[in-house]
Amino acid sequence: MGIGKFISKPLKYPLIAFYIFARCLLRGPSSRDIRLNLAGVMPPPGSKKIVHGGKVKLLHLRERFGDSWRKFNIGYFVSSGLPFAPAIWIKIYKFFGVKIVWNQNGVAYPALYSPEIIRSINDLYVPMQLSDYVIYQTKFTKSCADEYLGVFSGPSSILINPVDTGHFIPRAIPLPLKPLVLIMLGNHLESEERLLVVTRAIRSLRNKGVITKLIIIGQSDRNFDEEWIEKRGTYLQKDAPALFQSAHIFIHLKYLDPCPTTVEEALSCGLPVIGCQNGGIPELVNEQSGVLIPVVEDFEKLHYPSADEVAGAIEQIRANYSEYSRSARESASRFDKEDWLKKHEEIFQKLCP
Repeated sequence: MGIGKFISKPLKYPLIAFYIFARCLLRGPSSRDIRLNLAGVMPPPGSKKIVHGGKVKLLHLRERFGDSWRKFNIGYFVSSGLPFAPAIWIKIYKFFGVKIVWNQNGVAYPALYSPEIIRSINDLYVPMQLSDYVIYQTKFTKSCADEYLGVFSGPSSILINPVDTGHFIPRAIPLPLKPLVLIMLGNHLESEERLLVVTRAIRSLRNKGVITKLIIIGQSDRNFDEEWIEKRGTYLQKDAPALFQSAHIFIHLKYLDPCPTTVEEALSCGLPVIGCQNGGIPELVNEQSGVLIPVVEDFEKLHYPSADEVAGAIEQIRANYSEYSRSARESASRFDKEDWLKKHEEIFQKLCP
């Protein structure tokens, strides 16, 4: 357990500044090779601590480029996994000549938060403007950042989150289509409605004689009495392929989701995806790899498809499942981590020739 929780917030700022400055003094001269520093946000290699959300991609970066406090020349920041007071980190790093790469995910908007919370969240992302290079996860992500954080004037590119297609693979022996198993992952406390839409859709299908089962992964306060619903808790990243391999279809109805890595992981395991046709998901899922249901794009209020629309999407995929599954796996090659890492290496070499 860290001592940070016992220190008042105003006192944390000078302490963190002193800590970063000292680490930079001790780091030694910058390496001639690419040497990355991830601002202390990652657990040590081999830790059983669950890495999720925006930090998952850092596992790939650390594996390829390390995470060192010695001679590092690039500081890498992910907006959805920032250290305390990121502006302080970046300003001190730049003082010591360290180049800054910022990976921008989603932003806070009125449909999800109050004005006060929106300001507190988006203010954390303002240091993006101090970066030497910005990576946006999708075109949608960039448009949101331009609107809510201001247009970044420096060099940037769009790199969709990576997936390890050698780790996330389809089952060796396909699951029988009876029962048809659907899976949902995420924080279902954000909006209970999207969970209820799916359960109503499946209930409708079962009433028509379609033998269907739902696996729910993640936080949810709702208890279900139906025998066809299975709730599971959190999971380690190494166990994720087995979760996807236990189902046929991945349902992801999160509204305006900027770049959900779980969608790519599901595709890589051969699971067609059902989602909303807004946010960044249309950049991940095409007509061959899933069904995206038209939903209005509204930053002021959440919208979801109807249970009938979800049921129809399930039946559409079920009717041609083998082809959808094959296309899902093929489409995942666009997001393979090796291509993503190669593009990062090119960016790092430009920053530190």
